[in-house]
Amino acid sequence: MKNLIEAAADAANIKSLLSAFKSASLIDMLRSPGQHTSCAPTDVAFKRLPAGSLDALFKDARTLTPFLCSHIMADAKAANA
Repeated sequence: MKNLIEAAADAANIKSLLSAFKSASLIDMLRSPGQHTSCAPTDVAFKRLPAGSLDALFKDARTLTPFLCSHIMADAKAANA
């Protein structure tokens, strides 16, 4: 089974989220053993943010990291799994 980072890398429409994980230094945590589930906005959703806000958020790890972590559930499984 793929980890969250591998699954995100394979998905065509959540590259911005993968960049956010990198900016927040969460890659190693999300590659660690165990299941992680994320409420993942698509690239389209990220593009709807006001101009410049995404770049500013990616540069502010003190805000970005807890925001992303609040959207990640450890050991969660899909309802149909």
